[in-house]
Order: sequence, then C-alpha cells, then structure tokens
Amino acid sequence: MVRLQGVSKSFGAIRAVDDATLDIPRGAITVLTGADGAGKSTLFKMLVGLVKKDAGAILLDGEDILDDYARITSVCGYMPERFSLYTDLSVEENMDFFAAVQQVPAARREELKGRLLERTGMAPFRRRRAGALSGGMKQKLALSTILLSSPQLIILDEPTTGVDPLSRIEFFAIIESLKQEGRTIVMSTPYLDEAEKGDRVVFIKGGRVMLQSTLADLRRTFPARLFRILPAGNVFAAMRQAAAVPGLGAAAYLRGKYIKYLQTGDENLGRLIPHREMVEEAPTLEDMYIYYERRA
Repeated sequence: MVRLQGVSKSFGAIRAVDDATLDIPRGAITVLTGADGAGKSTLFKMLVGLVKKDAGAILLDGEDILDDYARITSVCGYMPERFSLYTDLSVEENMDFFAAVQQVPAARREELKGRLLERTGMAPFRRRRAGALSGGMKQKLALSTILLSSPQLIILDEPTTGVDPLSRIEFFAIIESLKQEGRTIVMSTPYLDEAEKGDRVVFIKGGRVMLQSTLADLRRTFPARLFRILPAGNVFAAMRQAAAVPGLGAAAYLRGKYIKYLQTGDENLGRLIPHREMVEEAPTLEDMYIYYERRA
C-alpha cells in the first residue's frame, strides 16, 4: 500500500533518518522497532507530512505523492506518541469534538461513536473526564477518535508506552480485529515482545533500516544458533572471561543469571565458558534484534 523509498531527514547535524526504504503492505500489521531515538517517530511524521523530508519518495499504491500529502491523510488515521486529548472534556465530548474536526456526517456520528465505545470497552466511561482515565483507557480513547474517520491506513506511534499489561492485551486484541477487517496497520514500539504480534517487522538503528521481513521468514532464515548458558560461577565473572575470547565476547550477552550465545560458525565457542548447563533454544525476536544490531 505504502512505500518509503530512500527517505532521509536531518535536524541540523543530527541525521534522524538516513536513506530509509520500507514497505507497508495492505491488510497487514507492520511493526517498526528499535531503541529510543532510532528514527521511528520521524519516519511517521514524514509519512503524514508533519515533517518535510530532505530526500526520497513516498509512494501510495505505487504512485509518488510528491507534496500532495492529502492523498495519504485522506485514507489514514495517525495517533502520535503523545496524543492530545482534552482532559477537561468527557470521553464522549472528546469523540464529538474529533468527529466534528474529521467532518464525520452528523447522521452517522452517533451510530459510529456508540459502536467504537462498545468495541473498545469505553461505553461505561463515556461521561468520565478524559483526565481521570487510566493510561490504557486514554490510549483506547485516542484510538477511538482516529477510527471515527474509518481510515484504511492506521499509524500508531508507540501506542502502549506507559500502559499496564492487561490494557496492552486489550489494545492488541482491538488492533488484531481491525486487521481482520482489512485495515492496514503500521505501529512502532520499543518492546520486542510486542513486535512479535505483527505480520512484518522492521528493525531500525540510527535512522537506518537494518532489516525488514515477515516474522515467518525472519525465523526461517535466521543464520545463528542460540544457546542459553548457566555459568558454573558468578555470571559477571563468566561474562568477563567470555569477553576475552576472540569471537565469543561479541556473540554473548547477559540475560538474568544466564549468558546467551549466538553461534554463527561451525564451532560452539560457548563451551569455553565454565558452565553447569548449556541448552540450545529457539531465538526470540529480541535475540534476533541483538544479532542484527551488533552486525550493523
């Protein structure tokens, strides 16, 4: 549906996005993940025209939008990281306000508003002031307001930051139902366990796209074996020993009381770490990100 091709953006001497190319296919959940400051928010702002790109092209259904961002904004709903709800207004009053801004026909507004409040579980709180909502409820209200325009492309910038675990589960259930309706969803998150809920993942570091792939292909083509090692002694001392071994230190990292080791060659160097237990396991998305981030 959307392709960003060779897009770059600098703020003075800071290169926020550097020659980034990524695809957002129709009807799928695409997740951008990377550390804070990786360029995820800047990419989204360029996509909807809030920040002017320095170079590159943005294509909608194969055609360059040039400077006509109305072509994208007319089909998308954008929820920034800090969504500006009116805290002195009730849930329902916020929705009425955003419906008016988005020029939702009055005849359709009440039916659509009621359906969204039911869908997000916010109907019992329709008269509660937005400022009195929990973090998760605020995000569900914010999502409801952008859905009033029935967008086909939904852009969510770190929508679950600061949200409790139960509200995250509820939020992703809503996102999955939107995908089942055929909506295209692109979101960013610093949480790699959340990125596993998408269909496609885009790894970003320093404004550059390190890798983009479907989750199925990423797992199928991952070029390393992962071992979880329980050291025989102090885990920090064992990690210092590993760091002194060529080829081992750069492939090992701490996870609680364990050392994880990514083997890329024929030899398992992890056996050089004095250990009580060494088990091969399937890599998580976090393990894959560490592998590609270190190579980048």
